[in-house]
Amino acid sequence: MKNIKIFTKIFLSHTVIGFFSAILFSFIFYFILRDSLIQRTIDQLSSINILKRNQLDNYFLGTRKNLEFLLAHDLFLQHLDPSSSGQRRVLILNEINAIRNLYEFESIIITDSSGWPVLSTSPENLPLNAIFKKGLADANRFCIIDASTLLSSHETILLYSIPITSGGMKSGHIIVKEKFQKIQRLLQETTGMGTTGESYLVGDDFRMRSSSRFFPGKAPLDIIVKTPAVVGAFTDRPDDHVISDYRSEKVLSYYRRLGTPMMRWALISEIDFNEAMRPIIQLRNYLIVITFVIVVIIVLITLYISNAIAKPILYLRNIIITLSKGKIPEQKLQIINRDEIGQIAEAIDQLVRGIKQTTEFAYEIGSGNFNASFASLGPHDTLGIALIHMRDQLKGLNEREIRLVREKAAAVLEGQENERKRIIQELHDGVGQLLTAIRLRVEMLDSDETLRKEIMTLINDTIAEVKRISYNVMPNAIVDFGLEAALKGLCENIKKYTPLIIDFKYVKEVDRKLNFDITIAAFRIVQEGLNNIIKHAKATHVGLHILEKEEEIYMIIKDNGQGFEERQIFSKNGMGLRSMKERAKLLNGNLEIHSTPGKGTIVEMHVPIIEVNG
Repeated sequence: MKNIKIFTKIFLSHTVIGFFSAILFSFIFYFILRDSLIQRTIDQLSSINILKRNQLDNYFLGTRKNLEFLLAHDLFLQHLDPSSSGQRRVLILNEINAIRNLYEFESIIITDSSGWPVLSTSPENLPLNAIFKKGLADANRFCIIDASTLLSSHETILLYSIPITSGGMKSGHIIVKEKFQKIQRLLQETTGMGTTGESYLVGDDFRMRSSSRFFPGKAPLDIIVKTPAVVGAFTDRPDDHVISDYRSEKVLSYYRRLGTPMMRWALISEIDFNEAMRPIIQLRNYLIVITFVIVVIIVLITLYISNAIAKPILYLRNIIITLSKGKIPEQKLQIINRDEIGQIAEAIDQLVRGIKQTTEFAYEIGSGNFNASFASLGPHDTLGIALIHMRDQLKGLNEREIRLVREKAAAVLEGQENERKRIIQELHDGVGQLLTAIRLRVEMLDSDETLRKEIMTLINDTIAEVKRISYNVMPNAIVDFGLEAALKGLCENIKKYTPLIIDFKYVKEVDRKLNFDITIAAFRIVQEGLNNIIKHAKATHVGLHILEKEEEIYMIIKDNGQGFEERQIFSKNGMGLRSMKERAKLLNGNLEIHSTPGKGTIVEMHVPIIEVNG
């Protein structure tokens, strides 16, 4: 966003706001209508479900009343009478067949009191033994029996059982098999349910009782319907009307249990979700087109408004850029509008006049004319007041500058003296001992070739030690080539005299020259850290990684040595570690040391970069 022009910002901001507003409005409108359509469809399914449920309950109630009315006829008792002749039984059978045809029953069976069939209007076998053994037929009242699971045909079998009594004694039962096609025709009426809507019956064993319009050749009981709708119907759970049906299709569903006593069936009314949402899908397509048109209009309007706002701003920007380059515009600014932008233009015009006056005054001061007159733009003219104050301070500036130069020279001399002391100390500790050894060996010299070789070796070691000390005092690479070259030389020097493996990596994100104070401090910190590893860590491998960023230099030194307890080290001497921390602190940096006994040591440093001007 920093490099985007004002015209682009205004255009993008207004366009994005308009675009998202249009999209948000379309989404809200779409989902409101979608929820409304879902609710309306569910209400419609509820009405259909209630209507069919009432039709089924009324049908079963009417059937019960018809059968109870027929029970008052002594026709069934006559058939149970053992004294009835064969001819009389044939007449009774014909009358019962006429009743079956009248009420469109599948068959009628008369049993004795033990449940043994004594008359049947059809030759089919019904599971009467299982019905009476399980007590499904009550001896004292009308019963509706779901015998579907008692046969292997997996077809829906619905029976009515009515006890026959004579003189207060039970004489037998009338078993009526319902013609389930009548109930199926009632369920197959799909008016108002589209092409995918259906109503079907499910038992409490989660098996379908009515035929499915989607699986017409499949036996009803072979279809398992353990959907949220069926579970909710039998457990009275809260309604959940957007579900997956027995086909794993997303549907809108409404469900109720039948109100007829002894009927453990649920009536489910459903329609495919995609079909129910077809109008809203069409509306969604219209909304997409309308939204696109609105977005195009918004873009055109925003383009005009952005241009009207950005044009005067860009004009003022060019004036300000000219001023920032030190060039004062010769012509007076054109002020067209009187709004906020026009007020800014007037303020810039006053600024230009003030800069001209201030420039002339600055020229006079630069020429040594400290008596030049200057009229400030007002009591808050900071620049004018600062110029006057600058004129008054110029005389004392030379004196302060001389004093600072002297103090700096003294500091440099002090640093040189300290460095000489350190060089003398290292020469004493390193070269002095080697020279002493050479003197002792020379005293023992007696034309022995082996001894001469030893002396030459000591002399070579002395030369190498002098070179090492010289590099430690001030490596030439740090002055000539910078920090990377100096550290690389340091690592190579250590590899010559120790078995330590150093993995050195130096990454520069920017190409520039580091401040000498930072360079020498970073070098000394690395030098001290590597010396500590060589003397104390007993490490075999060291990772030295330097990352020179634009705003800071980051360093990490990691070894696989024996580590240490930080508290114990810092509570004792620990001068080397303290020196490393102090060097980083003097540069407003931070150095952290993390170590665990047996797991090595990690040193991390962050030092902010100070650019060198000129």
